[in-house]
Amino acid sequence: MVKDGTLTLLVDYLVGRQSFPSAGRRWLTGLCLITAAVTSGCSFVDQVEHTSEHAVIELAPDDLGNHGIGFLTPSAATGREADKQALAMSFSLELQEMCPDVNVLSLPDVLNAMNAADLDMEYKQMYRDYLETGILEGSILKRISDVAEVRYFAQLSLSGFSQSSSGRFSLMGLRISHTEVANLRVFVQIWDAQNAEIAWEGLTELSYAYDTGKEKAVSFSDISKMAAEQMFLALPGVIEK
Repeated sequence: MVKDGTLTLLVDYLVGRQSFPSAGRRWLTGLCLITAAVTSGCSFVDQVEHTSEHAVIELAPDDLGNHGIGFLTPSAATGREADKQALAMSFSLELQEMCPDVNVLSLPDVLNAMNAADLDMEYKQMYRDYLETGILEGSILKRISDVAEVRYFAQLSLSGFSQSSSGRFSLMGLRISHTEVANLRVFVQIWDAQNAEIAWEGLTELSYAYDTGKEKAVSFSDISKMAAEQMFLALPGVIEK
């Protein structure tokens, strides 16, 4: 904290009750510039660290472009259930942007197609079975594929998400800037509905940090889009496009 005497002296200088020494004027000017830059929201350092692993099982470079892909309801670690739809939205939007020639169905598109075909109860049972066994029941997946008119489906799993903030730079007891940090861990499987088999799977762990003068945490949307980009760069055929 700023001492009362120091604060009073600064006020006296600013209102003109005392003359500021030349060295002091330079110091105060520097302080004002730093404070203005930081409080205006300038970011000094962005740090992104990620680790990705993937396995191509039976997915050729042109498969998604030829047959399309839809997103199923993600699974999530306990306490993160409310983020499932947001995760699916970020990943589907990022895949659409990275692969504009691929027919990408968002989670709402797939759910709407299933509801229209009265497959909601079958889908619910398939999802429950997946949470217990890690298997998507083949006959139900094939029926969903028929009504959604895509062959492949992305099954996301949100393993972890955290946000934190820590002080980084202070002057005379005032915190001028701080570091916002977020961490995300996502696992993805792409299922081939025609064969009821896993065609591709990948894991991405991403940490994002930046310095700022504003109280603005790293949003779930921002870091999930970063993770989606790192994940989908490993898909067959994406880099070539």
